[in-house]
Amino acid sequence: MGKVIKIDSLSYKLTFASLFILTLATFTSLSLSAGSHILILIPGIYFLTKKLEYSLPKSSWALLGIFITVIISVLFNLDIIEKPLRHIFKAKYFLFAILWVISFRKLFIDHITKKQIKILLWVFIIATSLASLSGLIGLFAGFNPLKMKPPCHPSRACGVYGMYMTYGYGISLFVILNIGLLIYRDKIKEYLPLWLIVISLVINFMGLYFSYARGGLLALFVAIPFFYLKNNLKRFLLILLTGGILLGASVLFIPKMNSMFLKRGGSNDQRISFYQTAVKAFLEKPIYGYGYRNFEPNVTRLKKKYDIKFANYGGHAHNNFLEHLASTGFLGALLFILFHIFWFLEIYKREDVMAAITLPFIINFSFSGLFQYTFGDGENLFLILGIYALSMVKYPMVNLIPKEVNHG
Repeated sequence: MGKVIKIDSLSYKLTFASLFILTLATFTSLSLSAGSHILILIPGIYFLTKKLEYSLPKSSWALLGIFITVIISVLFNLDIIEKPLRHIFKAKYFLFAILWVISFRKLFIDHITKKQIKILLWVFIIATSLASLSGLIGLFAGFNPLKMKPPCHPSRACGVYGMYMTYGYGISLFVILNIGLLIYRDKIKEYLPLWLIVISLVINFMGLYFSYARGGLLALFVAIPFFYLKNNLKRFLLILLTGGILLGASVLFIPKMNSMFLKRGGSNDQRISFYQTAVKAFLEKPIYGYGYRNFEPNVTRLKKKYDIKFANYGGHAHNNFLEHLASTGFLGALLFILFHIFWFLEIYKREDVMAAITLPFIINFSFSGLFQYTFGDGENLFLILGIYALSMVKYPMVNLIPKEVNHG
């Protein structure tokens, strides 16, 4: 009995450590974020072997299905994949997300304290804001203080990432969470002060704007009304209409917005060429696809084969859905879509604050995925799947801890 208690205690501590690293490193260090996976391995497997007090959600089964289709897609394309094990290993995020779901639920229901939740929220907000602020300093001063080197791009904010697109779409997802914290500030006031939420929102929205990631900005505007979809349909429609008018006016009358959305036709045409190529790849291999993460190495060849524009421009599909369609075939793409649907429905049915904040996050993730392959960036996957796993904890944030846990 004593050994079981010690294993339980160790598993809870490792789960909290995994979550702490996730909040600290998601926007600051991809290599450090990997520690979150390492730390969750033991508790995830341990809690999985115990009898769970709940069944895994359908969205988690969809993630498991995605992982299986990844393996199948690689095994059926061994002749055209140079390092198949490397491609399979890149799908580890989906398995670790399931371990997060299991372990985070156990941690929040059985063990965590209000003080620990407060620590996690403060660390997540401050670390992310410092990363964005450092990127903004780098953009305007020419030197990123946290990276101790010039920014990744001379005219676009990158945070501390090496790619401005990865940062732009990732920080859009963070900003929608930040807006949720502001809207539900009365529910979380014992965890976060209003001034910290506001400062974080200003800094990170500036990071998003100066990244000039059009898809990230559009996704943010589309997602905001969904805070009111369930409980105030009139406000939902009003904000949707107002947001559309404001966005349209900004594009017409603000020179930088006009340039961002209306004068980057070459970029739009390039994206369309990737979409067309992804469809051709699917039609060639509709069942298993070209193999997970193996569409990109074949893009230029496929463009030349089908006489698609920008034949010398390689890259991924710049679309989550088309990337899965091209790389894992029909079944892989179907499971990816089901993951979105199941996650949305599971959150929509709930009434707690965590669900209320997560619903617009899902919309942002789904919409922005039409313009960028966010489900393939390691940095963004840590954020997306980390929030996913936390959203499966079914306690309203204001009542996350019905009573202080006795660790004695």
